Amino acid sequence: MEKYGVNQLRKMFLDFMESKGHLAMKSFSLVPHNDNSLLLINAGMAPLKPYFTGAEIPPRKRVTTCQKCIRTGDIENVGHTSRHGTFFEMLGNFSFGDYFKREAIHWTWEFLTDVVGLDKDRLYPSVYLDDDEAYNIWKDEIGVPAERIYRFGKEDNFWEHGAGPCGPCSEVYYDRGEKYRSFPEDNEPGETEKHRYRHGT
Repeated sequence: MEKYGVNQLRKMFLDFMESKGHLAMKSFSLVPHNDNSLLLINAGMAPLKPYFTGAEIPPRKRVTTCQKCIRTGDIENVGHTSRHGTFFEMLGNFSFGDYFKREAIHWTWEFLTDVVGLDKDRLYPSVYLDDDEAYNIWKDEIGVPAERIYRFGKEDNFWEHGAGPCGPCSEVYYDRGEKYRSFPEDNEPGETEKHRYRHGT
């Protein structure tokens, strides 16, 4: 698999989403605008809450961003895992009443395998406990074997932060090999062993 720098990966993702009809928007300010539920922007979708609630009209029904974020809700994890940073950028693609789970899952797989070039056999999707729709898309349409799809609860596969839009999500785990392996054998996410790619459904 080819190695990419962070600037290259950022551009690859935004270019890919633009090819799917998304408007690439600049990162919003780290200080929330007209949102008293957050002290700082802590997720890519946080500045877009007015579009999801209907309070504001989005510039397009499909947008993509690389949002600068400050970790707040689980800042105690910084320094204890390989994937928690104090400041980070979150790549995201968002739909405001245009598409939903099927497209999001198919594009996730296409980007990770066709664009980035990750080995399909090392990817393990997860879904929320009772989200049979997402499970069936992964299994029947993407073709991931049932034994490689995991169902997790609210801590891992339910996206929420403060007040506003929330709901179940899927994540894709990358198995880095025997040296790092603790998943999926022990059937839990294992904070230090995987890179996660999350999409809300």
